[in-house]
Amino acid sequence: MILYNKKILGIVGISGFLIIVLIIFKGYLTEEKRELLNRTGQVFFSMESGFYEDAFELEMTSELGDIYYTLDGTLPDKNSTKYETPLLITDATDNDNIYSMREDVSTGFDKEDIEKISSDFPPGYQTPKYKIDKATIVRAISYDDIGNSSDVKTAVYFVNFSDKIGYEGMKMLSIVTDPINLFDSETGIYVTGKTYDEYVKEYRGSDEYYWREEFWTLWKANYRNRGIEWEREAECFFFDESGQLLLKQECGIRIHGGSSRAYNPKSLNLYARKEYDGKEHFAYDFWGNGYYASEMTLFQGGNDTDTKVKDYLVSARCKNLNISTMNYEPYVLFLNGEYWGVYWLNEKFDADYFSYYYDVNKDNVIVIKEGVLEEGEEEDFRYYSKMVDYCSKSDLTIAENYEKVCEMIDMNSYIDYYAVMLYVARNSDWPMGNYAMWRVKKTEAGSYGDGKWRWAVFDLNSAGFIVDFNSIEYVMDNDEMFKNMMTNDTFRKQLISKIEEIADTVFNYQDINKELEEYMDYMEEPMRKNNERFFGDNSLTDFYGEIEKIKFFFAGRKKYLYSILNNYR
Repeated sequence: MILYNKKILGIVGISGFLIIVLIIFKGYLTEEKRELLNRTGQVFFSMESGFYEDAFELEMTSELGDIYYTLDGTLPDKNSTKYETPLLITDATDNDNIYSMREDVSTGFDKEDIEKISSDFPPGYQTPKYKIDKATIVRAISYDDIGNSSDVKTAVYFVNFSDKIGYEGMKMLSIVTDPINLFDSETGIYVTGKTYDEYVKEYRGSDEYYWREEFWTLWKANYRNRGIEWEREAECFFFDESGQLLLKQECGIRIHGGSSRAYNPKSLNLYARKEYDGKEHFAYDFWGNGYYASEMTLFQGGNDTDTKVKDYLVSARCKNLNISTMNYEPYVLFLNGEYWGVYWLNEKFDADYFSYYYDVNKDNVIVIKEGVLEEGEEEDFRYYSKMVDYCSKSDLTIAENYEKVCEMIDMNSYIDYYAVMLYVARNSDWPMGNYAMWRVKKTEAGSYGDGKWRWAVFDLNSAGFIVDFNSIEYVMDNDEMFKNMMTNDTFRKQLISKIEEIADTVFNYQDINKELEEYMDYMEEPMRKNNERFFGDNSLTDFYGEIEKIKFFFAGRKKYLYSILNNYR
């Protein structure tokens, strides 16, 4: 029997009394009660994550027992530093660089082997020769005297950032994860690691010193491994332009991309999952349109490392066409407290995306990306292969056959998609790759529940942007379905009409030029900081030069395309 004083109960409250009761019986806890004790025994910080003008003392408290903490992103345990007195939190920039000094994050640092073997030029990566900007990461855990622990509490503190250059108008994201998740040779997803060591050992010292793969970006490495087994748990802190915390959420992170997986820095996919914190979606409307994503990409620009503008520019211009496009928001990343460059936070073409934007049943969505089934059941691939086979091999000069094609695909979407891609002169790994389409498996109510295939635009950072490139001829040589479609008079006329239309609207030179000028003004200082961090060069010569090339392209592309369209009328 437990005796208690009603006056004391009134002071501590019912919840406090329950804590006392649980502690009394801590030696006889059920699993359910132990979880309750963990929740009530969390570590509390005296200051919330965020931006502070001046240094301050951070106090930690826990009703559970002793507190242990780390400052490098490592998950704390009883072997970590024991908390005894408040921590002085100052501008951490003067601390030594740690993770940013690693050269095993890319085979691009292997300049000697690249020059011997690869036809690519070395990328010129450098570790910073100065102390990069930093935030303070505090992670803490508490234990009672029989070993029960709280959850890990994590906070991030930016001190004296108002005077730092390169952040004005930029949102910021701090990703915190145990360093072994990124940099461990066996399990780290961000490094060349054991996978690369074994790859080198296999060929170096043999008659095949010159490794089988010519391009350094494709050399085997940990960061080229894929799948959920190469996903790692992290905590993400999203801040707006004024430094206000928008969202703190646990999620999974993976390396994103194709050849750009070898780049420094890398793009990351972010995944909201119940097993991390009970949430299936990120609990914030990042693009201001009511969409709460379950998956997002933190995109470093792909092959467009000089400007990081191509994907955003084309996607933003094409929003009113009959194709799917992603929304983008610019962010600065801090990785385990260290400055990690400029990115876009953008959507992913998953079932949630198509369900939200097209009002269809999420479980009824089929997505094909680069000829691979991304969403749907294995047997659903037959819908795609049947469509491609018919559209590629049927005699489309026969009206009945073309009408059947129009029953299988949304012709407006197909034409809009190819008009855009032909206009921007995509001439690298497309149309052979980097394409995506979707449909519902079973017909359902609504405009998009008809079971027709529709197209999505993505990965335009490799677009050639070459004024006098005959993209129509190129695509006909490399896309059997498109070549066959071009045999139909109706299709050709509609495609040519759409190209002429978007030349005067979507890709109007005056509008493009104005948008690029605004982009340069907005991004020049963030990009200067980014370039200094990864290349040791804070000039913007390449940034300005590449944007001028894009302007030149749009200034002359319309005239050139018009000169060749007559060949296809």
